[in-house]
Amino acid sequence: MKALFVLHEGIFIYGANRSIAGVLQNISYDYDLLICKSFTRPPDEEELRHLLGSRLKNIYTVWMPRYRCQYYDKVSFFSECSHVVNNIMAFFCKGKRKKVIRQGGYDYVHLNSLVLYPVIDDSARYFVHAREIINPRYRRIGQFVKALEKAAGIIYIDEATRIPIQAVMKNNRSVVLNNPFDMTWVADTDYEESMKRWGLTEQNTVFAMLGQVGDNKGSKFVLRSFLKNPDPGSRLLIVGNNRHTYGKECEKMTENDGRVIYCGEMKDTGSIYRISDYIVRGEPQFCIGRTIYEGLFAGAGAIIPGQAADLSKMQAGEELQERIFFYEPENEESLAAVIGQCAGTKQESREFRSNIGHYMEVYDGFVEGVLESASKWREK
Repeated sequence: MKALFVLHEGIFIYGANRSIAGVLQNISYDYDLLICKSFTRPPDEEELRHLLGSRLKNIYTVWMPRYRCQYYDKVSFFSECSHVVNNIMAFFCKGKRKKVIRQGGYDYVHLNSLVLYPVIDDSARYFVHAREIINPRYRRIGQFVKALEKAAGIIYIDEATRIPIQAVMKNNRSVVLNNPFDMTWVADTDYEESMKRWGLTEQNTVFAMLGQVGDNKGSKFVLRSFLKNPDPGSRLLIVGNNRHTYGKECEKMTENDGRVIYCGEMKDTGSIYRISDYIVRGEPQFCIGRTIYEGLFAGAGAIIPGQAADLSKMQAGEELQERIFFYEPENEESLAAVIGQCAGTKQESREFRSNIGHYMEVYDGFVEGVLESASKWREK
């Protein structure tokens, strides 16, 4: 078996690449990487090889199309121009991309994001990892559907990503597979040093929001809700790039409240999970996201939009339900009430968990099953 994994970016800080790293570190066969070139954040090959291990063989970087088929925040003029130029460059580099795929002799090609759907053609067996919630009003929805219907298989990270896609297309070669998580290593993180770094004490209840700082993630919504909580011992850590217009607006909102701490973008967030009592999500609908599971698997509590019935949609939801708290989506008073309920209650007893073994069994079984079926169909 040999595979090509196609990434829309070369950094492993945010959700999609952090998740696929868990696969690549545990895969049982050799693979290559094909990474979209970037003007501002080129991949560091040495860093990638150190992170991903000896199964990684070749690393290719090529301009590739990235079409925003999901819900996304408004971006700056510079970012929009960069996006347009990226897709123009991808058009002229199409031959190079196809050459890598054609000459690699891959058993399958894995696309790590829906934004890469234009890469799909008839030259390889593509597996698409659906990590984003598709926008049904996306102007190229017809092209999107046509491409995904060609895919050998689709891996949905949860029901929230599956439902809107399957409402507009037919592809029965799919599986819902929650992301891989291994948080056992967080137990070795220096707790006291991590607390000291952010000026925290044992009297603080630590809430944290990790990931992209943006409206689509509900960053301002979470901030407004937190500010309604009068508890002087509560702290909210905002972890993610906030050096942009929206991030600066967030800082302006909270400049008079020292309980909100902006940590910036961090490659290693283990220390944050080690000291956090609760991980918060702010999306406008039931949404779990990678950070919630990372928090739960590191022994923290989770505060998410939704209702108790959504526990059944979560990985180990019933097992971990004592540490999962729901609030009414888009309701600041509801979230503020949950934060107030949790304030003053620290997560003292922690268990650091991993689901890697089970994840790889399901992943390998799905991929091998689809490839075997495709081979039998070709033999007929």
